[in-house]
Amino acid sequence: MKLSPLNPNYARLAATGWDTVQEALDLILSPAFVALLESAQEAAKAQSENQDGVAIIDLAGERLKVHASGARGGFRWRLECDDFLLLVGSPKREWTISVRYTSAGLWEHGVAALRKRVFNALRPYTVMRTPDCIRVTRADWCFDFYSPHFTKEFGPGLVTQTVCHSSTKSRERGSYDVHGRAGVGETLTVGSKAGLEVQVYDKVREITEQSGKTWLWALWAQNLGEAPWGNGKARDVWRLEIRLSKAFLKERNVRRPHELEATREMLIAEALFTRRLAVASKTDLNHWRWPLHPLWSAAYRARGANEMLPLGRKVTGRRDSLSARLVKQIAGSLRSAVVLGHGDFDVEKAQALVVQARCAMMEDPKHIAKVSAAQDRYSDVEDAR
Repeated sequence: MKLSPLNPNYARLAATGWDTVQEALDLILSPAFVALLESAQEAAKAQSENQDGVAIIDLAGERLKVHASGARGGFRWRLECDDFLLLVGSPKREWTISVRYTSAGLWEHGVAALRKRVFNALRPYTVMRTPDCIRVTRADWCFDFYSPHFTKEFGPGLVTQTVCHSSTKSRERGSYDVHGRAGVGETLTVGSKAGLEVQVYDKVREITEQSGKTWLWALWAQNLGEAPWGNGKARDVWRLEIRLSKAFLKERNVRRPHELEATREMLIAEALFTRRLAVASKTDLNHWRWPLHPLWSAAYRARGANEMLPLGRKVTGRRDSLSARLVKQIAGSLRSAVVLGHGDFDVEKAQALVVQARCAMMEDPKHIAKVSAAQDRYSDVEDAR
């Protein structure tokens, strides 16, 4: 496969590494662990009628939130911290525990360190059925590129430059989504999460409008040796993400963590070649002979790079952001309540409702318990996620 000519000014690698890794664990749950989870889940249910309550438990030094509800897939219990999510099913099942290492956890600590923490937390409460007790069920590798050039060329026309393996269904051969202003593109997807998916999207916009992972900006600046966007918000950073499903990995006999690491370069190369963006030719109608797009070429050349060094724990400032958002919600609810009750807005009536709400809060017999529940819910709000 022909690559595009190397142009170091086209795209600069700002970060590369695992963004999501999910594993199944074949561990036998002890009766004491099951009792602990059931007790914590009941406590979480008692905190809220909306099934959004949590209870805090300590597993060998790891403080985890136990949610009031489980998760799809037959998981009875859902536990999490800012670095990983544990889903636990019936003790009668094999492979009854699933762990997902979060994006923030992977960028802050690395997958090996997180896996060690999970096993340390579970060791007093579980028994390995066999030493070979880990199976990879999902893995997403990503490249973050600083590329003002790609920002300028990204548009709906790129869909016609996608080239896919014949096994890819027609509806998965390239989709372009616009959610931004003035028709500016955000996402180009080739493939399917059920198998192999390659996606390129505006990472800065995704952070700003959805995930809030502004701590990545410092990582990019650190790896680029500068912040080319200046002192303000980052810009022109595009994520090229390769999502490897359980089915895709199993077909290639990649099931264990060491097998994933050993074959990573080959898996990335296969993804980039079989679900790719190409440079269109006006004279050659055979898409398979078109050269790999410069961004895909840059990723292919960087496929052997080591993961970026873990950042260590990051504080995000989300507490202030969430607090400001809640204040706006209170203001909106107060405005609606005044209009609903009186047909129009009136400042004095609004002030009266504030006093009424304060009295209702302080007279609530469950006030202390609800304060404690809120403290648990926001206990790790400042941690990067």
